[in-house]
Amino acid sequence: MEIWTDSADRFDELSDVTLVAPDEKATRDATIESSRAHAGRSLVKFRGINSPEELRELQNWTIEIPESEARELEEDEYFLHDLAGLTLVDADGRERGVVKEAYEGGGGILLSVEGPKGEFEVPFASEICVAIDLRKKRITVNLPEGLDELDHVAD
Repeated sequence: MEIWTDSADRFDELSDVTLVAPDEKATRDATIESSRAHAGRSLVKFRGINSPEELRELQNWTIEIPESEARELEEDEYFLHDLAGLTLVDADGRERGVVKEAYEGGGGILLSVEGPKGEFEVPFASEICVAIDLRKKRITVNLPEGLDELDHVAD
């Protein structure tokens, strides 16, 4: 499984988890029996899932844990799910869009943003996302000119 944590050993600390379908319409409680790191991923054994065929049914599902079991974040660290719903505001106070989701892209974390002209992506980088206030549900951004229009350029 591809891991979205900074430590493959994190699964050693967990037991009861929730598996969530890719479309997020189905969930399943599961218990981790064991895990080990392998080639930058984690191999996880769930209680009651004993064959590759049973596991195949869970392909692309994610593992979620109760917030109470989440590790404590350092300053300027954020859980990806906490970024969804935040409003991007530029230095002039103009709203540039709302984060629909945050996800791991090929070059790092990307924010999928719904803006006035449609959807666009913003790299979650400190040079662009200069201030984040979860309480006020906003990200102050320094968007490179035209970034919010890249996905809308005619071919």
